[in-house]
Amino acid sequence: MLQHLLEDHGLRATQPRLRLLEFFAGTRGHFTPEEIFGHLRAQGQPISIATLYQNLRTFSEHGLVKEMIGQEGEVRYDTNMEPHSHMVCVRCGRLTDIHVELPDLRPPAQGHGWLIMQTRVDFHGLCPECQARA
Repeated sequence: MLQHLLEDHGLRATQPRLRLLEFFAGTRGHFTPEEIFGHLRAQGQPISIATLYQNLRTFSEHGLVKEMIGQEGEVRYDTNMEPHSHMVCVRCGRLTDIHVELPDLRPPAQGHGWLIMQTRVDFHGLCPECQARA
């Protein structure tokens, strides 16, 4: 099945790509490349860091993961490909997926000349754990 997913996106099914897809299929979250590298290594399925970065870029370009910037400016990969927003804790950086109904957020086209590819709305505040510590 994962091999077909890669082929459906025009990608060859290599062992590193299949390992990476297995990881994404078994998790939900917003992972840095280093976190992914550590998880794969702990599972006994390591891939080189260069191969990991190349495949994360390729997966992002082909719509298999979403690249985002975390609270500290780090690149993270979101495995949830459904349209969604995030709650972001401004103290600990925790990211939580949420689904909200949003109004039409497309800007007026007149005079701007932009082609909007996606819209993302995130909510920033304190998570329950950081509130309890405050």
